[in-house]
Formats: sequence, structure tokens, C-alpha cells
Amino acid sequence: MDFQYLWEGLKEYYTETYLSPDLSGITSFDTTDVQRFLPTMIVGICMGIFLAVCFSYYHGQYLGKVVRRLYKLDAFSPECAKPLSEIGCDSLLIRSALRRETVLSKYVKTAGDVRSKDARFYILEEQKYIADKRFKEVRGGILTLPLAFIICTTACLILLYFVPDVLQLADNLYNMLKPE
Repeated sequence: MDFQYLWEGLKEYYTETYLSPDLSGITSFDTTDVQRFLPTMIVGICMGIFLAVCFSYYHGQYLGKVVRRLYKLDAFSPECAKPLSEIGCDSLLIRSALRRETVLSKYVKTAGDVRSKDARFYILEEQKYIADKRFKEVRGGILTLPLAFIICTTACLILLYFVPDVLQLADNLYNMLKPE
């Protein structure tokens, strides 16, 4: 079996079916730009939603681990601050996020020099509940990402298939209601 031929056939089918909307029946407005831009816009929105889910997962699971462990150890003042090595979160990415102005550094403060290996960290007492809610653990764990990918891909294909029909329906409605 020639996989190159099969791949080319699938690519041609999806390009004709999903990425080349037939807007020839729309008469009320010029569709040349819409026909070019519509598939790109739909794919871009779906990719943006998936990337937002990925960033949310990263913040909740990876960076949120610091907040949850400090919260569990009642580190709410400089006197109760804990080093990252003690809470099991001593990594280059977490240290980098705590050095810069990030969402994590807004809630997790340092007692001492942040560049030091033995720097101690704590959560401000007045922000502990907000930090706990903002960095809560993502339900579903790592399965959230493939599920989000499947949902975004399915939604993208459905939108690519049905949006031209919705535009045609809107054009028909406009033509019916248009004063003569």
C-alpha cells in the first residue's frame, strides 16, 4: 500500500471539505476575504483555547505546587518561611518564576535574598486564601490536556464544517428581511 498516495488523498479531502468553504451562494456581501480568512480564524481560536488550557495546567499543577505546600506548612510570615528544598520544589523553573515579576511571585514572597540557594519563602497572610484558590490543583490531572486537545480539535472541525452553512442562513435571512 502506498502511504504517500493515501496521505495526499486525505490531505486533499480535508482541504476541500474543511479549509475551502463554499460561500458561492452568499449574495449580500463580498465573500472573497471571508473565504480566505474564515478557516484560519477558526483554527486560530481553537488553538488559542488549547494553549490557554496548557498554561492553566502549568500554573495549577507545577507552579501551584509551591503555593499548596507552603499553605500546608502554614508558612504565612517571614518567621515561618521555608526553603524550596524543604518543601520539595527546588527547580530552576520555579526559582526563575520567583525571581521575576510573575503571578507566582505576587503571592509567594521571599525572606532574604531570592538569588540565594537557602532563600526562604512564604505566602502573605492576607493573600493566603486567594493564592490557594488561584493555584488550586487541576482536576483530572494530566488527562486534562489530551481531553482538551480532542475537544478543541472536534470543535474546530465542526465549526469549519458548519459555519459556511450558518453564514448562508444569515444571508438568506437578510435577503428575506431586506426592504425592496
